[in-house]
Amino acid sequence: MKATKLQIGFREWSKLPDFVETINEEDEMLAYMIDNTTALLVAPGECGLAWIEAQAAHWFNDYETNSIK
Repeated sequence: MKATKLQIGFREWSKLPDFVETINEEDEMLAYMIDNTTALLVAPGECGLAWIEAQAAHWFNDYETNSIK
């Protein structure tokens, strides 16, 4: 399992709940919204994490990810 923390710019906070819902619709992936601009994202491996990164780039203009595990 691989996990990353996603932090987005405050201007895009309204997109985060829909993004989390989209990730949670995928099998074996989990997204948890910590606050209005931060989410914890979990995938089964590097490929899943790369897919989440691609989704974040598509959804957000101002974001940063930090690997947790």
